[in-house]
Amino acid sequence: MANQLRDAITLKNQNATAGLTAISRKSAKEIVVDRIRQAILQGDLRPGERVTEISLAKALAVGQATVREALIELEHMGFIQRRKPRKTFIAKLTGEEIRHLYAVRIPLEGVAIELLVALSTPALEAADRAARKMVTAAKQQDAIEIKAQDLECHRALWAATGNPFLADILEQLVGKIFACSYSIIRQRKVDWPRMQEVAEIHISMLDRIRARDAAGAKSLLEASMDKAWIEAVPWIEPAASESEVLLEGATDLVS
Repeated sequence: MANQLRDAITLKNQNATAGLTAISRKSAKEIVVDRIRQAILQGDLRPGERVTEISLAKALAVGQATVREALIELEHMGFIQRRKPRKTFIAKLTGEEIRHLYAVRIPLEGVAIELLVALSTPALEAADRAARKMVTAAKQQDAIEIKAQDLECHRALWAATGNPFLADILEQLVGKIFACSYSIIRQRKVDWPRMQEVAEIHISMLDRIRARDAAGAKSLLEASMDKAWIEAVPWIEPAASESEVLLEGATDLVS
């Protein structure tokens, strides 16, 4: 009888807590990563600006070791650059560098599409949610949210391939592009119809993946990349050798 009563109480307790889930807890490093990244997105830390572990630790009221770990992760994500020993800067790209990044990114994103098309039921729900949020953000003229959901859409696609190495490589490449565009997007005139077109291209690309049309999905991917490059021109510091060409393109966008 005692055993039956104990089992009944245990079952009642289990049912009572069935709808509860554990509260996620962030480490100090994760919190620092979020704070620094937010400062970059809001423009408080600008592209090319030098930062130090001491100043960040003081501002965030944490230890230098925690800041050091956070900067390593932010460097991996593309938000931070280390140009010389012990010198750390907020990421900043030249026009030439961003061309090189896209030259590598496009083929790798194509590999991701091929892997997804080969799956019997690719998990595209997260990517689809992000793409639709992009469209909503474009209608609301929220450029920062568009960029955030754009990156989340691609991250979801990389994760859905099931290949962690591909996702890791693309995170480093694409993160650099988005990190630079985030921090200065508020300072430029935005072509909202173009932004909405880019968002809708992502939705169409997902439809092509579901239809197992790799060629069609890749074509839409490249179309969105072309748009991304045009958008990026006025936001990225051009290399000296191509300044005149990029400034000419920038004038068309901001006029």
